[in-house]
Amino acid sequence: MRLTPTAFILCLLPATGVAAQTVAPFVDRVVSFQPGANAGFGMNEFPDVVLGPPVGGGELQGSLDVLSLGDGGEIILEISAGICDGTGLDFTVFENAFRAGGPAGAVFAEVGIVAVSADGETFLTFPYDAQTFDGLAGKTPVRSHPDNGIDPTDPDVSGGDSFDLGEIGLPLVRFVRITDPGAEIPDPGNRLPPGTSGGFDLDAIAAVNLCGGEPTPTATVTASASATPAETSVIPTSTPGPAGDVDGDGDVDDVDLALIVRAIFGDGMVRPVVDADTSLDGAVTAADVPGALRSR
Repeated sequence: MRLTPTAFILCLLPATGVAAQTVAPFVDRVVSFQPGANAGFGMNEFPDVVLGPPVGGGELQGSLDVLSLGDGGEIILEISAGICDGTGLDFTVFENAFRAGGPAGAVFAEVGIVAVSADGETFLTFPYDAQTFDGLAGKTPVRSHPDNGIDPTDPDVSGGDSFDLGEIGLPLVRFVRITDPGAEIPDPGNRLPPGTSGGFDLDAIAAVNLCGGEPTPTATVTASASATPAETSVIPTSTPGPAGDVDGDGDVDDVDLALIVRAIFGDGMVRPVVDADTSLDGAVTAADVPGALRSR
């Protein structure tokens, strides 16, 4: 099978000295949005308003850089690099909760139910308490803003509500679903008069333990052949086959070459696995492309 022109160019780029791209730890695609009653705020800037980093307003002021889901609304978003289950908390959901009346005041919250998925089809919901709001998003003010230097991938300082994939037993996810529960959970937002800003107000989502790109402050994800599949791969290591058979189907084709190239660039949707290391140097680099080509 011949390489397509695009695949051929991509294979050559690393060898010519192009640096690997840094993968941003934020939402880069909206899969679907089903607005609920009283939604509408933020639609003029949708979908950009929920992509990228949070634009927090601090403890005493909710951000206006948000999308209101509406009562009962639901949104599914993708972080294509993937969120891995690492040390501690793995990702943070940012709403625009704020403290009323002062630093010690009660938090005005509009909560959302959080579920995650590896494939975008089967979702697991984080357990929550409808009375205490434990396990829900939307109850913690957001401190991180692009202009204040507060790291959105550090839950100790960023604000927002963080979640641990280990709690539901998933090693890696790419999709996050947020559902506003409407009147089923009596949060303070339910007491507002009808308008266009009802329900959960989504600002951003940030991966704390990103599967690809630069390591985050709380975890180091290796990109070596010795990394365990549970930490770094959505493609299991295969039984011995041709060098370069990354997907383990017994044949080296354009799919395998694409996976190797994505691994070189730190895409993260596919993490490097042992079969990608055709040069046997312990890393996935441009040197592995010729080996895959020879195996075709």
